[in-house]
Amino acid sequence: MGRLEGKRALVTGGTRGIGRAIVDAFAGSGARVAATGRGESGGNPSETVQYIRADNADSGQVKNAVAQAANALGGLDLLVNNAGVELEKPLEATTESEWDWVMTVNLKAVYLYSQAAIPHLRAAGGGAIINLGSISASVADPGLAAYNASKAAVLGLTRSIAVEHGRDRIRCNAICPGWIDTDMLAQTFSQAGDADAARAAIARMHPAGRLGAPADIAAMALWLASDESAFASGQAFTIDGGLTAGSLADPNRY
Repeated sequence: MGRLEGKRALVTGGTRGIGRAIVDAFAGSGARVAATGRGESGGNPSETVQYIRADNADSGQVKNAVAQAANALGGLDLLVNNAGVELEKPLEATTESEWDWVMTVNLKAVYLYSQAAIPHLRAAGGGAIINLGSISASVADPGLAAYNASKAAVLGLTRSIAVEHGRDRIRCNAICPGWIDTDMLAQTFSQAGDADAARAAIARMHPAGRLGAPADIAAMALWLASDESAFASGQAFTIDGGLTAGSLADPNRY
């Protein structure tokens, strides 16, 4: 029997990158999963995984996605708020509309999905909400002001959900990934003069000696979704290969 046998999960942004890895891990552990995305399903639909098209910048679509998932799965036990966007602009150059876009997708959608899902989790006798934060919630890279602020706010919301709904047997935790090898990160490297050199330099900054993989984050999500983490709530778990544990002054020291 899988660790999530019989569980019903909704994973936002579940068609690629970290989200797709979480969907695959949950389904492989016995859960039935609904995955949201803005575009094509990426081959996700199956007997255990269903796809729901939803734009996280649209509050109506967010609420409808939760209703569709609960209806298709017969309820909800787990919610993973994974979908997010990144804006690489310094604060001074960030327009108000760009700021609002990042906050809507990265923060407001987490509030809306959680608010809509909590009654279903309560009806199921409890469950777990997992929010994707970032190391950028606590350490700031330049040129990411809106992103940094949105992820810091996600951690505050995570704690609030945990405190308010612990009596409902609903746990809420956040995962804070570091540099994870996804399409989004590849786009960042592509903007460098030498993408391969940039990738190698960032990898050297990690005590683990490598970039993270989506599977590294999925493994933590699987634990947080399982009964093995029954007493963990209101916490932020950093998964970054040791990057933020030390000084970044000398990236060649490892």
